[in-house]
Amino acid sequence: MATHTVDVYAFFFNGANSSTNISRIEQDISKANSAWKGCTKFVLEGAYFNEDKIVNAGSIPSDGVFKNRQMDSLIKFARNVTGNKIGIYVFYLNGDFLAEGKGRKVVGASTTEVGYFESSTNYELFGHIVLTDKAAGRYTFAHECGHVLFKRYSETRNMFIHDDPSGPYINFQTGKRDPAHNSDQKNLMFPISPSVNPIVTSQQCQIAKQSKIVRNNIDKYYDYYDFRNT
Repeated sequence: MATHTVDVYAFFFNGANSSTNISRIEQDISKANSAWKGCTKFVLEGAYFNEDKIVNAGSIPSDGVFKNRQMDSLIKFARNVTGNKIGIYVFYLNGDFLAEGKGRKVVGASTTEVGYFESSTNYELFGHIVLTDKAAGRYTFAHECGHVLFKRYSETRNMFIHDDPSGPYINFQTGKRDPAHNSDQKNLMFPISPSVNPIVTSQQCQIAKQSKIVRNNIDKYYDYYDFRNT
């Protein structure tokens, strides 16, 4: 039976020691696999450390995380280290929250980059996730993975979308619709992901499986890298 697998590459710039960081990514992977059980399996393919380089989450605005020069430099570095392998790249930063922007206490953010586009069915995607120290022990990584995997090309709308297939989230106070999130407070893709046993719908599962980032493979052991001297 084929396994719908997502390769994960973790980069640590939070100043913590390697053993602490390994525990952190393994917990995040475990929670993601619990939440997405039966849909996709997240496999850690590489963990990269540099205890000498610390990036402060508070220096990166939450409303422009992936437009930030510092993050752009980290992403380019990471992609170069892996040889531009397809997967989800997660960056662990130091500090509790990103700088104020779209939200006052943002602990995670994500984006999905288009590598190339030849047609509505032939294109390449890479996922990028940023997590702060406050995201530890939560389902934030699993939630952000959902945003990454939901990105796909819509032939009907002739554009890339990242809508939650069982959304949208509707703010009951303002009536504003957010197509990327879900209105069910128990759902993983609720704007603030549940702290215990989040659910994923069959529609969400199906879209995640179809992501260009997902592949069929067998499990492998992941590698550790210390790039302080690179």
